[in-house]
Amino acid sequence: MTDARPTLLTVVVESDGPVDRESETYRRIVAARLRHEKYFAVEVLERPLTTGEVADLCARLTTTYVVFVRDTHHVPSSYVPTLVDHLRKRTVYLAEPRVFTGPIPRDVTTAKTDDAAVYGRDTDVYGVVFHTRRLADLLDAVGDVDRSALYLAYRLYWSIAKLAPLPVGYSVASDTKAVSGVRPAPGTTRLVPLIPSASRELRLYLLRYLVLFLRGMRVHKEADVGLDHLRDLIREYDLMRLVHVAAAREPLEAAAIRWLDDPSTERHLYKQLTGRDAYLEFRAGEPVEEHVPLYRLRLGEDVVSIGKSYRPAAERVGHDDPGTYDFYSRPIGPGSTILFFDRPGQADDNAEHLYAYFTANHPEYRNVYFALGRKSKDWERLERRGFNLVPIFTPEFYELFLVSDLVVSSQIYHLQYRGKTLANSRFVYLQHGVQLNDMTDWVIAKHFDVFVATGELEADYLRSVAPVETLNSGLPRLESLARVPSGSRHLLFMPTWRFNLHQVSTESFKQSSYYRAIDALFTDRRLLDFLERTDRSLHVKLHPNVEKRASTFHFSDRVVRTDLSYREAISTAEMVFTDYSSAVIDAAFIGTPIAYYQWDAEGFFADQPYESRLDYRTEGLGPVFSEHREVVDHVVTERFALPDDEFARRKARFFEGVDPARINRTVVERMLSL
Repeated sequence: MTDARPTLLTVVVESDGPVDRESETYRRIVAARLRHEKYFAVEVLERPLTTGEVADLCARLTTTYVVFVRDTHHVPSSYVPTLVDHLRKRTVYLAEPRVFTGPIPRDVTTAKTDDAAVYGRDTDVYGVVFHTRRLADLLDAVGDVDRSALYLAYRLYWSIAKLAPLPVGYSVASDTKAVSGVRPAPGTTRLVPLIPSASRELRLYLLRYLVLFLRGMRVHKEADVGLDHLRDLIREYDLMRLVHVAAAREPLEAAAIRWLDDPSTERHLYKQLTGRDAYLEFRAGEPVEEHVPLYRLRLGEDVVSIGKSYRPAAERVGHDDPGTYDFYSRPIGPGSTILFFDRPGQADDNAEHLYAYFTANHPEYRNVYFALGRKSKDWERLERRGFNLVPIFTPEFYELFLVSDLVVSSQIYHLQYRGKTLANSRFVYLQHGVQLNDMTDWVIAKHFDVFVATGELEADYLRSVAPVETLNSGLPRLESLARVPSGSRHLLFMPTWRFNLHQVSTESFKQSSYYRAIDALFTDRRLLDFLERTDRSLHVKLHPNVEKRASTFHFSDRVVRTDLSYREAISTAEMVFTDYSSAVIDAAFIGTPIAYYQWDAEGFFADQPYESRLDYRTEGLGPVFSEHREVVDHVVTERFALPDDEFARRKARFFEGVDPARINRTVVERMLSL
């Protein structure tokens, strides 16, 4: 309930359900009452915030200002005091902190303010202080815009071109919008009111919002916003002069903006390849049949088709321009610089294993480097093995990237240096794991010359959007993976994580079905007795995003957190089971029995930014259990050790086309042919 006494500020804490009153964010907000209680009130909204909800709040709040905070976002303890101290001394239309998508730095004043940083800022209503009456005035005039655009509409309406942020941070805690985009409420026919503004900051914000809308269109396929409004938006704010800022991270959306600006140019270069290039084809109406179909979208009364085509390199505009360097012009040979890397902080993935194979079998290539963070625990290990290491994302790394003829990685990063990107140079994407979920939108939006698949099932799925680039070789790390007898017998459990639990309090985490299901397994008396009786242990490999919660689980002498690498843990296990992680595919590949314990199968994908493309019960490589009792029975009866013809058939079909002895050779042959 609202405290009626304060007249300065209302902090509206929004939650999709019962608010987590033990969360760090909520506690920090209410803790500010110790010194500032007479100035601000806290109101809890236990349902999603909409434009209508904002209007209702503005109509009944008695405070001069209002700020909206999601209970999953992060605020420092100084957040509310900084707002109060600022607002007490002046009357303003708007006051805002420095907004971040990740951790809030200790000194927020050192945050970058270049175009890329401004463009990357989240511009939803959260964390920003609005003048309550002026926000109500805006909603009276333009109440038809979606809540996600209210901040932009407010600044346009009140002509707030530039705003100096307060010396305090606010974090939305993740950039999930980059994955799922923005979806305006049904019936919304415009993104923002087209009120003129020459502010570069606002125009960059508007560009970002348009990109997020287009990203959301790829997910949801329809909206009531028409093409005419989008074109008017681009022209009103001259977004074509800024679209290059978006192109590195959202190349497909940038291409869509270019087409919206000039519909007569339907074909847009997307990725240079060897000998021929990949283009995106946009068309209002029916698609061209010879294209690889990607999307069919409804925008208001308009239908837009997006496809992909491959054209000879000679057709590329500027192909013969001597003033433009072609990073494909120099063939790959022994004198080439080749750059490999996995994650900045961790190796032991596909790039490391392919690097080891390549340097051992092709010693004539002397300019081969492996990039890694100097603080990684793998640095000394690889240094002892003779790897030619370079610190990743340093000036030395980028200079090597610039002169390299080939980049090979298990990760995709937005590399850009002196005109060179992954869009105009050779890149082999090894993947981190097999794609069991439908990541089509993500795949379409990335640049690569080769995309490594594992088995015909995955290869067919990838060929539907990347027929030229897909290579069914198998992941390089699989070639040297083998079952290794261990001095002690153990099983391995590798649960993945849940997006909706990433920011909750410890108490809320312990009340979740995720925690209860896992901890009930760790403390099950029958399971513990079985492990004791057979002198086994259950090794647990928590997802990195759950490691910070490890102390909440009840580990024991028989149920232990393993510090082995994924490779070591899998190769020595008698059985590996998970909920949804694709890491168990490695175990299945070497003949280790696997299983799935999916206690939340009905709701899991509702909270994830993707959907499964695999039917675990009919296509999975091991049995699927939804009940605690079932998975415990499977273990204690040792059914996992019994041969199963059905899973053997599924495994053969899943890995079809992969030669275990030629994985690395197949990848190397393809990459040297680029």
